[in-house]
Amino acid sequence: MTNFNKYIKGLGVCLMLLLTGPISYAQTENTGILESLDASKIMIILVLVVMLLVLLVAFYLLVILQVMVREDAIRKAKEKGIEYVEEPSAWSKFYAGLTDAIPIEKENTIVLDHDYDGIKELDNHLPPWWKYMFYASIVFAVIYLYMYHISGSLPLQTQEYEIAMAEAQANMSSAEEGSSVDESNIVFSDDPVVLASGKTVYERNCVACHKAAGEGGIGPNLTDEYWLHGGSVQDIYNTVKNGVPDKGMIAWKDVLSP
Repeated sequence: MTNFNKYIKGLGVCLMLLLTGPISYAQTENTGILESLDASKIMIILVLVVMLLVLLVAFYLLVILQVMVREDAIRKAKEKGIEYVEEPSAWSKFYAGLTDAIPIEKENTIVLDHDYDGIKELDNHLPPWWKYMFYASIVFAVIYLYMYHISGSLPLQTQEYEIAMAEAQANMSSAEEGSSVDESNIVFSDDPVVLASGKTVYERNCVACHKAAGEGGIGPNLTDEYWLHGGSVQDIYNTVKNGVPDKGMIAWKDVLSP
């Protein structure tokens, strides 16, 4: 019972340290980290912390339970006047199954007839874990051979290099095409992909002055029929590119690509 009380006290101390440690840390450290996290991220962190605490408590209780069962078995053995023999744990059985090692006291059963100046040889088997890895490497080699060299479903290193170079060339071509856009050759496009990209650019840069629906605020209304600086595609491009300094609109040519 004394040992049980000792483990319970130890559990209480561990829980107090786990619960008070993060709080004291949060009080002493800069709160800028917490302010930068949104509510969903904070909730995920709290859930992970609670899960960790539950796992630690469950593990500690399991250790206490094992100790109690062992002490009870020792007490019963003493009452019966027999020697207590502890059964191997599940981990010990698992480890023994992986190594298949012969105990030292039984090594005389695997001694070979070879004798070199008094040095004898044991007929030890390969550990099962080594054989399992060897078999797994064979299976992996067969799958690798089929996927890369027979079916061709996965690219080899040279093919990956060629694919990467082709993608880089395509990106360079699209970048060059984009940089050649100006007032003289720009055309309107109602491609949904282009419109979605434009919406993203607008929401990141223009909403502050022209509002989310373009109804205007600090900047003018963009949804009515009137244009202060021309309403053609070329005029709009020129306005966005060079800005309107007198009205407080900056030139976006240094911020946005053509």
